[in-house]
Amino acid sequence: MKFRFVDKILSWQPQKRICGVKSISFEEYDLKTGLGEESHFPESLLMECLFQLGNWLIMLSSDFTQMGLLLRIQHVQFHDRFRPGQNLLMEVKVRRFRPDGVLFDGKAWVDKEEIATGEGCLALPCELADYYDPQYQRVLFSEIYQPVNSKKEKCHD
Repeated sequence: MKFRFVDKILSWQPQKRICGVKSISFEEYDLKTGLGEESHFPESLLMECLFQLGNWLIMLSSDFTQMGLLLRIQHVQFHDRFRPGQNLLMEVKVRRFRPDGVLFDGKAWVDKEEIATGEGCLALPCELADYYDPQYQRVLFSEIYQPVNSKKEKCHD
């Protein structure tokens, strides 16, 4: 079973930035929590959404020859929760893109409200073919790449 944490890629610039969306339906996950807390997407999975978006940028920037292995993240902050029925707008910006490591920051919004930030994420570039079929990743990209066509899903600047 594969989990997809990026449903759409709206825009990208090689080695600079990428913008995408993750949506969760009421049926997608069993998000029930104990003691009457309202259902929400776990914070660890919310960060995985940003990591996967950053990995898409590495794959796209290398023409599907490389991907990134997460080494560390310096700082993470959650401002609110991502709940069923919401769309998460995400943006990853590169601070440094080198063969020995890609350093980037990510932010996530729901309805223009920032709900999470991650800073100082370091990924080690490695051969994509060692982990995934590059042709499969190309096909998947063709399915999820939906360039921005409305202000509703426009990335923040």
